[in-house]
Amino acid sequence: MTGSYLNKILSINARHALYRHDGKWYHNLTRFPGVLFDKNGYVIFHKRDDYINNPILQIKKDLHITDGLESLANYVKFTKREIELINGVGFDGEDKNDTKENTIRVLREIEIILRKKNLVARIKKLYNNTCQICETKVLIGKNKYYSEVHHVIALGKPHNGIDALENMICVCPNCHIELDFKAIPLNENMLKLKHHTISSKSIDYHNKAYLLAE
Repeated sequence: MTGSYLNKILSINARHALYRHDGKWYHNLTRFPGVLFDKNGYVIFHKRDDYINNPILQIKKDLHITDGLESLANYVKFTKREIELINGVGFDGEDKNDTKENTIRVLREIEIILRKKNLVARIKKLYNNTCQICETKVLIGKNKYYSEVHHVIALGKPHNGIDALENMICVCPNCHIELDFKAIPLNENMLKLKHHTISSKSIDYHNKAYLLAE
């Protein structure tokens, strides 16, 4: 089991992901958003300051957490659905069900491939890689910027959102994580940039999930 695998299969989209079975010792996170996993759940650190200033973390050459990752206030336990995605491989590294694991990987790869990449590129170009919510532009090189496209109603089961412009917005990684975890509501008035129409059905769907998550 690795942090990279969990980060990918759970679609957390962290830039750095680490896993430790007991949640008590890790290498240090160096890129953010970063996520730490243990056998039962995870903690996301959206910014470097959230990580460095956490009083429970003992940050030296490596990271030590005396009472384990679960002792952190923002610890999130795996949901039943997340466990279903993970349980093809045991947390001790043993392959419990190779067929099931391979099936999960193949299904996720097919889903990603089938997404309309031209629409993603179109949205990013339309907003010049600028977050519609906070207007952040992430510089990744000389005259190169990074942005992400969020499907307001997630693609695939159980949400079955459509891969269309009306269900997509251009965001920075931080806002993307907040939207994925329903940490913020969504409405057209909060969008500082708006060059296309977002479906009211998509917005309503997101906000119902946001209210349930409060």
